[in-house]
Amino acid sequence: MSTLTLQPLQELLPGLPAGLPEGLRNYWYPLLQSEELPLGSDRPVALRALGEDLVAWRNAEGAPCVAIDRCPHRAIKLSVGRVLDGDLSCVLHGLRFDGAGRCSLIPWEPERGPAHERLCLQAYPAQELGGYIWAYLGDASAFPPPPLESEVPQELLQPQSFIWFRLPTQIWKASWLIAIDGSDAYHAVVLHTASQSAADIARQGGVPLQDRRIEIVRTSHGVRGVSVDLQGRPIGHGHFTSDVKGDRFALPCVSTNPIVPAPGAPAYASRLWQFPQDAQHTMVVRFISFRAENEAERERATRTFHEVARARLDKVAEEDAWAAEAQGDLLESRRHEHLLAPDEDVVKVRRLITRAFVQQHSGDGRLAVSPGALDFPC
Repeated sequence: MSTLTLQPLQELLPGLPAGLPEGLRNYWYPLLQSEELPLGSDRPVALRALGEDLVAWRNAEGAPCVAIDRCPHRAIKLSVGRVLDGDLSCVLHGLRFDGAGRCSLIPWEPERGPAHERLCLQAYPAQELGGYIWAYLGDASAFPPPPLESEVPQELLQPQSFIWFRLPTQIWKASWLIAIDGSDAYHAVVLHTASQSAADIARQGGVPLQDRRIEIVRTSHGVRGVSVDLQGRPIGHGHFTSDVKGDRFALPCVSTNPIVPAPGAPAYASRLWQFPQDAQHTMVVRFISFRAENEAERERATRTFHEVARARLDKVAEEDAWAAEAQGDLLESRRHEHLLAPDEDVVKVRRLITRAFVQQHSGDGRLAVSPGALDFPC
């Protein structure tokens, strides 16, 4: 039976329903990298996502578990406790909970009784895939979780055909909705001019920054900004404008950018999850992937990552973070903005996110993640 309770939906601003800044529930999220939850550790891991304090640990079989970080007995954080025989043990009184949230032990009760059934821990479905620990954060009774494999980029399911490199997870001091707006496909030729391939002025005809302009083009991957000189001649910008499959954005919070890091270097896809730690902080999970179907291609991709792409990716993330933070409060930012024609994709993404939120709130179901929207784009 569904536990979903509907409440009147209010708006903070037109098109921005109350509750949305805290995130889209009932989706799979990559909360940790696998090594951040070590096998055999007796220490649980505390984290925060979608406005909730969470605790993660591994059970006796090594499978990940995720739950609300609060003991149902006296409300102490379970993340300060221990993992004993694969169950989470409260440090205060020793109650234990399994990965499904069931109370498995009350130390002073010799047999299982009504208290065990009453003291349930809110747990979330969790799974390990592609080097990440994923959790389905939401109401699984009202919105049953789809298979994780149906909602992740295809390369994570095909290690024989792809190689991917995970980057450190970051926390930005900005709303996730501002962060996602910042993934538009025409800011890069300005904000990232010193960190992507367009930065090499000498290699690109010696066009100084003050003599560069932007041509807006529509591609199969959405609106894209191309750097041009004063005569309209293109300057290398490191992005694809043709032969791109899939969508730039997919629910719940995934942005994809196809990149050519240098002339002649293998192309890759940059994947970016941006979801709320809370309404004022965004968790940013990134990896890049290359097609690599043999050892030579894997070695070439590895060299490209370490020698070319990694430093640029780090710089891009740094620039995107401070740009998001510089926009300040979400409501103030939205109140003072004046959108222009190239922002059409930003508007589409905003509407999609809002529709997903409203549809769940109304009880009409969950908008699915389209696997096609996450196809490798080149």
